[in-house]
Amino acid sequence: MTGSGLCGTWISYDLGLAEVLDSSSGPLCHLVRRLERPPDRLYVRVNTLKIGVDEYLQVLSERGLNFSVDEDIPEAVWHPVEGPLKWEYRGKRVVADKIASESVLMGSDLYAPGVVDARGVDRGDEVVVVSPNGRIVGGGVAAMSWREIRLKRRGLAVRITKPVFRAPRVSELPGFLEGLIYGQSITSMYVARALDPRPGWTIVDLNAAPGGKVSHVAQLVGPRSRIIAFDRPSKIPVLEETLRRLGVWWAETIGGDSRKADGLVKGTAGKVDAVLVDPPCTNIGVIPKVHDSKTLRQSIAASRYQESFIKAAYRLLKPGGLLAYSTCTLSSLENELVVARAENLGLRLSWSWGVKPSRGRRTSLGFRWEPHRDGTPGFFLAVLEKVG
Repeated sequence: MTGSGLCGTWISYDLGLAEVLDSSSGPLCHLVRRLERPPDRLYVRVNTLKIGVDEYLQVLSERGLNFSVDEDIPEAVWHPVEGPLKWEYRGKRVVADKIASESVLMGSDLYAPGVVDARGVDRGDEVVVVSPNGRIVGGGVAAMSWREIRLKRRGLAVRITKPVFRAPRVSELPGFLEGLIYGQSITSMYVARALDPRPGWTIVDLNAAPGGKVSHVAQLVGPRSRIIAFDRPSKIPVLEETLRRLGVWWAETIGGDSRKADGLVKGTAGKVDAVLVDPPCTNIGVIPKVHDSKTLRQSIAASRYQESFIKAAYRLLKPGGLLAYSTCTLSSLENELVVARAENLGLRLSWSWGVKPSRGRRTSLGFRWEPHRDGTPGFFLAVLEKVG
């Protein structure tokens, strides 16, 4: 099976969305081809609430792992991603779901919940792991038979020995379980640094799970701040586990509709120093993709939904308060258009960022990072100030 979508890739966007992407992030074929590959660098954020960056780099060095400090963000350290690697892929076929396939593509092992089909596979067999659309994402050795996978539905299913791309596994790095690090893309780390939060602020995250951005903000401001983290009730356990592991004991977590945050937490309306909004989006910037299919209609619907979080943030902010609006998509409908409508509410674009990015590009209504230009995930960020 070969790619049959845009530009010979596994990516399929309808004409309307393709035109939007070509206009905002083109050339389109350069973009979609790059969406199939991982970032050039694997990043982790050193949790300076628990360990210093130099001290953690020494820990890595003692394990034979050579990471470097990012050019812009001092708590961000990275390792190059190798690939695509050339192997002879052979053996029985194991089909993984989309999310698991994208992890395997980066060299992660395959676990039983991510297996869709492994008929005929016995423990110890050499296997080829493929995505639901037939793309080879890695090769390895079966740690379970198909029967065991179906019965147990948990545990290691395939140990990947022939990755397509290779980078250290974040969960296996020293100090991961102890909360010394957090796996986070460099683009996502720009949010807290651009916002430049200060001790004593009240800060609200309306879309906090799984906890990357809000824990980064907490790391920068420390416990002399009030942090309120919202998300849907089903996401709160993951959020709380992240905060617990990283030692952010002072953050309040609330499960509910954060678009009604001013009513859920009394006394916050018009009193908050900063709000983070990273709402659900079409995720076009998330890489690597084993396949993707999106429409203009989906992007328009997402844009309307995102605006409701902007309105909620506006009600919370005090005059002069800051809103950090970010997405992991590249559609201008969900990025620049949302910012333009935010300005109509009484928010003003601010470029008084706490960091000056050395990658990405500034547009008239925000800042973009694009895989084919920057080697990073696709990402958008705007910082806005409440006027009056």
